[in-house]
Amino acid sequence: MNDLLFWKVWSASERWMAVVTFLVLILGLVFLASQCIDPLGNVVRWNVVSELSETTAVVDVLQLGQWQYGISTPAYLVTESFMSSVMEINAVTVYLFWIGALAGLSLLLAAVSTLSRFWYLAGTILFILLLAFARLETLGVFGTESRALFLTATILYSGVTYYFHAFRPDLGIAARIAGITGVSALLVAMVAFFSAAPVPALTAAAYSFPLWLIVTVLFLLVSATEIMAGLVWLSTSGQAGKGRSGLVQFIVISVLYLLLLLLIYLQNTRRIDWNVTLINPFYLALASGILGIWGFRRRADSTQGTVPFRSAGFWMYMGLFVVALSFGGFAAGTANDPVLETLEDVTVQGQLAMGVLFFFYILVNFWEVFQQKLAVYKVLYKPMRFGLTQTRLFGFAGVVVLFSTQRLLPLNQAIAGYFNGLGDLHTRTEEFTLAEQYYKLALQQEFQNHKSNYALASIALKQGDRTAAAYYFRQALLKNPSPQAYAGLSGILAQENLFFDAVHSLQEGLRRFPANGELLNNLGMLYSKTNVADSAYYYLDRAEANAACPEIPATNLLAILAKNTNSGLLDSLAGSSEKRDYLSWQANWLAVQNMRQQFHKEDFGKNAIPGDSLLSVSGLAYLLNYATNQAAFDSLPAALLPKLAAKNPVLSQDLSLAALYPEFYSGNKLKALETLTAWTAEEGERSDLYHKILGHWLLQLGLYDKAIETLSVVEGVEGTIGMAVANALSDKKEVAAVLLDKIQDKEQNVAVEQLKQSLFSGVKPQSASDSLFAVVSKSPSAQDIQKAVRTNPCDARIVAAASEFYRGKKQVKLAYQLVLDALRYNEYAPELWEQYALLSLDQGLLGQAAEGEQKVRQYALPAGYQRFVARYQPMRALIEKQRADF
Repeated sequence: MNDLLFWKVWSASERWMAVVTFLVLILGLVFLASQCIDPLGNVVRWNVVSELSETTAVVDVLQLGQWQYGISTPAYLVTESFMSSVMEINAVTVYLFWIGALAGLSLLLAAVSTLSRFWYLAGTILFILLLAFARLETLGVFGTESRALFLTATILYSGVTYYFHAFRPDLGIAARIAGITGVSALLVAMVAFFSAAPVPALTAAAYSFPLWLIVTVLFLLVSATEIMAGLVWLSTSGQAGKGRSGLVQFIVISVLYLLLLLLIYLQNTRRIDWNVTLINPFYLALASGILGIWGFRRRADSTQGTVPFRSAGFWMYMGLFVVALSFGGFAAGTANDPVLETLEDVTVQGQLAMGVLFFFYILVNFWEVFQQKLAVYKVLYKPMRFGLTQTRLFGFAGVVVLFSTQRLLPLNQAIAGYFNGLGDLHTRTEEFTLAEQYYKLALQQEFQNHKSNYALASIALKQGDRTAAAYYFRQALLKNPSPQAYAGLSGILAQENLFFDAVHSLQEGLRRFPANGELLNNLGMLYSKTNVADSAYYYLDRAEANAACPEIPATNLLAILAKNTNSGLLDSLAGSSEKRDYLSWQANWLAVQNMRQQFHKEDFGKNAIPGDSLLSVSGLAYLLNYATNQAAFDSLPAALLPKLAAKNPVLSQDLSLAALYPEFYSGNKLKALETLTAWTAEEGERSDLYHKILGHWLLQLGLYDKAIETLSVVEGVEGTIGMAVANALSDKKEVAAVLLDKIQDKEQNVAVEQLKQSLFSGVKPQSASDSLFAVVSKSPSAQDIQKAVRTNPCDARIVAAASEFYRGKKQVKLAYQLVLDALRYNEYAPELWEQYALLSLDQGLLGQAAEGEQKVRQYALPAGYQRFVARYQPMRALIEKQRADF
C-alpha cells in the first residue's frame, strides 16, 4: 500500500498539488477518450437533407348512400437522406488542447527548475529550441513576422525557472507550478488581446505542432517498457516468500505480450492481412502511461539523485503524460489520421523494440534472482551485468530500424499531419487556395491519408467542383475508408444522375460498414427513387434497426409505403406503426391519415414553427397536412398559416390554400368561399385544383347550380362526375345520365354504374344543416341560430329562419347582412329574396324591396308567391301611406 500511495509521506502542499495533478490527468484522459470515440465525427457531421413530394388524398367527401364523391387534393410526404458535411474544426477542441498542453508544460518546467545546474541548463536549452519550432511570430503580436513574442516567451519562462533554480531553491513544487502557470496565462492574454491572426488559438496549435509531437513521442518512448516492468511485478510480487519462482510465468506472459506487439506491427505494415481484431494501440499506450506513474519512481531512484522522484521525477512524468494526452486528443479531435498513425506506430514499435531489449536486460541481469525466488521488481533498475542506459540506447536503435523498414513512413506521416494542420488553419480563414496547397503537400508525404483527401473534397464542394470532390472522396477510401466519404461520393454521383455508380458506392460502403444506419438509409432512398420498393423497404428496415436516429428511416418507410401500397395495406401499416415525436414522421403520418380518410382529433405540434417563422421542409409538410386533416377540429391554422405565408413568400400559395380548409370546415365558410372564388378567376397552374375544391364545397352547401358552373371548367373525370352529381341533385337527371354515359363511353367503370344507381334512386347527401334547421324551426334560440348559420350560411331555409328570428329581435341590420351574404352564392332561392324584400321594407328601401319582389315572382312557385304578397303588400302600402301623410 505504501508503494501505491507513495505521496503519503510528502508535505501537505505537495500532496495537494499531487491531487490537483491527478485531477488534471483524469480530465486529460476524458478529453482523449471523448475525441477518440469517433475522430472523424469530431469534424464531419451527418446532416439531414429533407425532400418534399406530393401524393394525392381525398379529404373532401360527399356521401351519397353507399357511394361517395371525392376529389383528389395534394398530400405532402417528407423523405430524408443523410449527407456528410464538409470538414470543419471545432474551436472548443483547440481551446481544450491548449489548456491541457500548457498545464503539462507548467509541470515539466517546474520539474526542470529543481534539477542540478547541468540538467537544468540542458532542459532549458532543449525547451528554447523546441519553442523556436513553434513559430510564435505567426501570431503577429508585436507586428507581422516579429519574433518579439518568441523572445518574450523565452525570457519569461527561462527567467522564472532560473529564479526558482538559482535564487529560491527552497520553494516547493506548488509555488513553482503556480509561477510558470502565471507566465503561461500572461502570454495567453497577450495573444488574445494583441494577436493579428484571425484565429490565434488554431494558428498557434498548427505552427507549434512539432513541439507537442516531440514531447508526446518522448513520453511514449519513456513509458515504452512500463508494461514489461509491470509483468515483472505481476509474476514476482505474489511469489516472493512462498518458495516459488516467477521466472516461467514472466517468460510466458512476456513472450505473449511481445508476440501481440509483433502481430500488430505486421498487420499495421501490411506484412500480414488477417481479418483479426487485435488490441488497439491506444489501450497499450494508456496502460503503459498509467503504469509508469508508479514504475517511474524506481527508475528515478536508480539515477542516484540526478532526477529525484519527489521533487522532479513525478512532476516531469505527469507533465509529459498530460501533454501527450492533450496532443493525442487534439490529433483525434481534428481527425488528423496521419498523426494518429504516427503515434500508433511509435507506441507499437517503441514497445516492441524496447520491450525485446528490456526482456533481454531482465533475463541477463536477474536470472539468478528469479532462481532465488526473490521479488525481482524491487531491484529491476539495479542491473548487475547489462546496463539500463545501454538497453535504452539499443532499444531506441531498434525503433529506428523498425521505422526504416517502413521507409520512414511514420516520419512522413508526421510531416503530413503538420501540413494538414496548416491546411485546417487556412481553411478556417477561408484562404482556400493556400489550404489546398498545404493539403496537397500532405498528400506528397502520405497520399492515402484520409484527412487530406476529405479536406480537399470539402474545399472542392465549397467551390462547386463536384468532379474534383468525387476524385478526392475516392482517394479518401483507399486506406482508411469512412461512411462519411462513401456518403459524400454517392451523393455527388446521384446529383450527376449516375444512379448505378451511386448505388455501387453505397453497396461497397456497406460491405465495409454493414451496420451503418446512414448508408443503409441512403441506399434505401436511392432505390425508392427508382420505384424499386422492395429493395427500398429492405434497406430502410435495416437502417431503422441500426441508425443512431431511427426516426429518419422510419419517416422514409412511411413515405415509400404510402406511395406504393393499396388502401388495405395502408390501414394495416397505420395500425402497426409506433407513434413518434419526430416532426417529419408526424407529417407523413398525417398524410397517411388523409389518404385513409381518417380524421381524428390530434394535438398540434408547436415545434413545427421555429422562432423566426422560417419553415423547414418537415415543418411545411406538417402544417399543410395538419390543416387538411384537422380542418373540422381546429380552426387555429386558418389564422396562423396566412401569417406564416407572409414570412415565407415562396410558400405562400400552399400555406394560403391549406388555411382555407380549417376556415371552411370550422371557421367562416363565406370567407373561405370568397377567397377561393377570387382565386378561380385567375389563370394559373392550380386553376383546376381551385375549381375542384370550390365546386365540391358548393356541392356540400347544396348550391348545385353554382357547383355546375364551377366544375364545368375542370378537365377530366373528377369534373365530369362532379357536374353529374350536381345535376342529379338539382333534379336534372337526364343531364346527369348523359354526363355519366360520356364517361362510360371512354372506359367501362363499375363505380360509375354504382353511382348511377345511387343518384337515380333519389338518394340525397346527409347534411348537418338538415338537423339544425329542424331545431331552429321548432324552438329557435340565438345559440342554435348562430350554429346553424355557421354550418351553412347559404342555406335558404336556415338563413330565412335566422332572418325572421333577428327581425323579431329588432336586429334588422344583422338579418339583412345574413341575407346579403347568402344571396351572393344562392341567388335563385325565393326564400332569400322574400327576406331581402321584407328587410328592405323594414329599412324603408322601397326600390330594393321592389327588386326583391320581382325576384320572388321570378323564382317562387305561384302559391309561394301569393303567400309572400299577402305579407309584402300590406307592409309596403303602410310605408307608402305614412310617407304620403308626412
